[in-house]
Amino acid sequence: MPGPRVWGKYLWRSPHSKGCPGAMWWLLLWGVLQACPTRGSVLLAQELPQQLTSPGYPEPYGKGQESSTDIKAPEGFAVRLVFQDFDLEPSQDCAGDSVTISFVGSDPSQFCGQQGSPLGRPPGQREFVSSGRSLRLTFRTQPSSENKTAHLHKGFLALYQTVGALTCATPGTWKDRQDGEEVLQCMPVCG
Repeated sequence: MPGPRVWGKYLWRSPHSKGCPGAMWWLLLWGVLQACPTRGSVLLAQELPQQLTSPGYPEPYGKGQESSTDIKAPEGFAVRLVFQDFDLEPSQDCAGDSVTISFVGSDPSQFCGQQGSPLGRPPGQREFVSSGRSLRLTFRTQPSSENKTAHLHKGFLALYQTVGALTCATPGTWKDRQDGEEVLQCMPVCG
C-alpha cells in the first residue's frame, strides 16, 4: 500500500486509502454544509430563461432557513427575474417568511404572501431588471416550534436570464409608479 504523499508542507492521503482513519472527514464536512440552514450560491444568467426555486419546491418549504443567491450576467448585460409561482406564508410587513430582491442602485424589495391574494405583499407579475450585472435574491423563513413542514406553503419558482445592456435616464427624470413606489425606468439596449 502506498504511503502518504507530501504536498508542500502537508501530508495528504487519498480519500480511498484504508490507512487513513480520518479520510472521510471531507465527506462528513460536505454533508454538514449541505444540511446547514444558511446557504449561498452564485448563478450565471444566460440568454435562455433558467429556473430558480426555493429549497424543496414544489413541496412545502421548511422553517428556519435562509439562503441567498447572487445571479450574475456577463459584462455589459443585466439580469431579468420574474416569478412564475409565489406561495409564502403571509405576515404583517413581511416580517416572517419572505423573499428580498436587491441590486445596486435600488432599495431592497421584500415580498411575502401568495400570488393573487390581498394578504402579505406578493410580487405579482412585476419584472425585476438589475441596474448592473448582478441581482441578489434572499429567501428567509422564520423558525417554528411546530413541525418544520406543518404549513402548506410551497415557496417560489422564478425565471431569470440576461437582457441587453441598459441605458438609464438621468436619475429623477423618468420614473414610473409600481405598487405605490416610484421606480427609475431603464431601457434595454439590445444588439
